[in-house]
Amino acid sequence: MTDTDTLNTTDWLPVCPQRELGPDERRIVSGPDCDILVINADGVILAVTNECSHQALPLSEARLDGDVIACPWHNAEFCLRTGEALSAPAYEPIGCHDIRIEGDQIYVSAQPRDEQHS
Repeated sequence: MTDTDTLNTTDWLPVCPQRELGPDERRIVSGPDCDILVINADGVILAVTNECSHQALPLSEARLDGDVIACPWHNAEFCLRTGEALSAPAYEPIGCHDIRIEGDQIYVSAQPRDEQHS
């Protein structure tokens, strides 16, 4: 789907213009079931559920290292591309959301990848 007219607004949420999300910058988007953290990680725009799987605390102030995010509360690390938990104390993955760019506008999927077709 590349035509803005066919973008289903219940499935995709607007984030911001791409030019407004610089390197290592982030935005939080309120989804229907959770807040979504959208990050420009070294020029790649990625999105995850804004909640650590360890104790459900927000990841919005997390440290970034490439495509790895470290929870600011207990230092659990996650892969931004897959959601995989990379270090204790987290053992469960976090939700990853798809990104779509239409023109200059960034959109994020309202549901994590693993829940989109449930």
